[in-house]
Amino acid sequence: MLFNLRKIFFKTFVVLFIISCGLQPLNYPNEKVTIFFEFQKNPLNLSLVQEIKKNFFIMNASEVQNKERASYVVKISDHRLGKFLEATDRDLFPAIVSLDYQVKIDILKKSTGELYEIPIFSSEDFSYDTESILSNENKADEIKIDFFSDAVNELIIFFSEKSNA
Repeated sequence: MLFNLRKIFFKTFVVLFIISCGLQPLNYPNEKVTIFFEFQKNPLNLSLVQEIKKNFFIMNASEVQNKERASYVVKISDHRLGKFLEATDRDLFPAIVSLDYQVKIDILKKSTGELYEIPIFSSEDFSYDTESILSNENKADEIKIDFFSDAVNELIIFFSEKSNA
């Protein structure tokens, strides 16, 4: 019985602590945000848009095919993924590879005409396996998905903040 009282007291204390700190879940409007994407059709942009669409449920968003019906226009530009050799081993084979990711996301809020810019630049190094080119490509793909996740997280935060304004 004493153990149950401690658990109840602890849970109550945690809830009160969270409330007193002002922490709250992300806030989204009841109505879905409608988004129109503008981007140059290439594999990198298509992959990013696909990753964003996977997370629409978190953003309480949906895509529209007509720019006039959208509440936001999301334009993807300056989207690059670069692979650079940073170091070689004693046989002059690649040892360290750097992946650099860059994207600029412009968001137009159509109701007010406000334009927001979200520039993202990220870089990550990984050891190059000279024995397995396929594993290197798999590692590069994993890092690319991490980069996309950064962009998606920025959009989640953006739409959460705009719904509170």
